[in-house]
Amino acid sequence: MKRMKKQELKPQNTYYEGISERFGMAQVLIYLCLLAFVSVSLLANTHMITYQNLYYFIKDLNAAAEQVDVMQSDAVSYPTDRSQSFTLYRQGLAVAGNTSVTLFTASGRQTVSRNVQYQNPTAIGSGKYLLVYEQGGTKYSLYNSYTQIHAGKTDAPIRCATLSTGGMYAFVTDSDQYASVMELFSSDFELINRYRYNSYVTDVAIDEKGDYLAALISDTENGEFSTSVRFYRPREESIFSEVDVSRSLGLRCQFTQSGELSILCGNGVYYASVGGKLITESSFEGSSPVAFDLNRDGCVVILKKSGNILENQIIVFDKSGKMMYNGEVDQTVHGVALGEGFVCVMLSGEILRIRAEDGQRQSISCETENRVMLVARDGSVLLCSPKKAVSYRFS
Repeated sequence: MKRMKKQELKPQNTYYEGISERFGMAQVLIYLCLLAFVSVSLLANTHMITYQNLYYFIKDLNAAAEQVDVMQSDAVSYPTDRSQSFTLYRQGLAVAGNTSVTLFTASGRQTVSRNVQYQNPTAIGSGKYLLVYEQGGTKYSLYNSYTQIHAGKTDAPIRCATLSTGGMYAFVTDSDQYASVMELFSSDFELINRYRYNSYVTDVAIDEKGDYLAALISDTENGEFSTSVRFYRPREESIFSEVDVSRSLGLRCQFTQSGELSILCGNGVYYASVGGKLITESSFEGSSPVAFDLNRDGCVVILKKSGNILENQIIVFDKSGKMMYNGEVDQTVHGVALGEGFVCVMLSGEILRIRAEDGQRQSISCETENRVMLVARDGSVLLCSPKKAVSYRFS
């Protein structure tokens, strides 16, 4: 018989063996903590565990996972209403009208058609939810990709609203006792805070993580406007920071992807940090804004220059407040939308896309009269008429 070779023993290292054992024990503890957390959560929320909730959760999760460009269909149709609001939601399209709310997924499938009665509907789509509210009224509702999940009413008419990607939302309303009231709600539709002001709150914003809330406040002093911003932490009553912005009326504010707050006033564009520091000041120098867009990528504003009625100035700021582009267009402007690194301008009979880095321009001829323009993350453009939305793509 052949002599069997003696099996060679691999060298052992007691240091790495000890580390491996500790990581193994940590892994077991993490799994046990996860099991305990899930068990406690299920026992504490048994009233929420229903067949219908699970059904809609699975369907909504499936819709959110669709990884296709916005509106693969060339066009989608929806009910015509007297007043309509359009927004992108989870790479698809949401249409809010006086009598109905309609949602389309990223592939162009209609998933929601809900009857409502809103006099002046406004839609905001951001991450977890779609918010539809009645501007100048008290009614509002929230949706996911497949159904209405909440409906509510405010105590006073709504002036404006905002929605974070995590589902936290806020309203600014009128009041008999105060000039403005701002109400903040959690993603579970619970009232978190109510702030009262003796000044006029013109806009409100929540950052993407839901860590900060900003109120844009304008007041009159000696016959002229003064505008400031107050920052809050949710669930805290006190002001986190405050910064004076401008000696003009505040129009819009929006948190960018970098965490700064972009602010549009009647006389310029400003950027502020949550710490209460004014980062950027850019004056319009007597020109008037005719179109603008503020979003997570920054701010774009189109100014009407004096003299030539068709001469317009286009200024683009990035998410940190740096000016990316400053150019002109000698046509009547009907709308503008900011994308990631580019801007789309809706003109008479065409859409003009300008790359902010080098000013390169492309255009598409199309019908633009009585249209609302939406720009997707992939650079495609939706033009929404009262009856249907048509998708356009630049080469």
